[in-house]
Amino acid sequence: METITNKGVNVHLDKEAGTLCLTGLLAGTMVFLYDSQGELKGKHQFAIPSLTITIPKHGTYVLVMSHPNCQPEVRRVIYV
Repeated sequence: METITNKGVNVHLDKEAGTLCLTGLLAGTMVFLYDSQGELKGKHQFAIPSLTITIPKHGTYVLVMSHPNCQPEVRRVIYV
């Protein structure tokens, strides 16, 4: 039995535009963006083929990708 995960997700930070582009997520994955204080800055549901999230300002963020059929995937994003 094959385990499905979101570990292969591609997260690209466009520093010029202040956006994150996510590809390779499982359809239906919920994506949460938190700032360094733990405050929720954005909540989105992933739909194929990609998701673009605007980052509010420079800083460190935590991206949490949650799907009901697999463990949450967490990434740190530093926008300078």
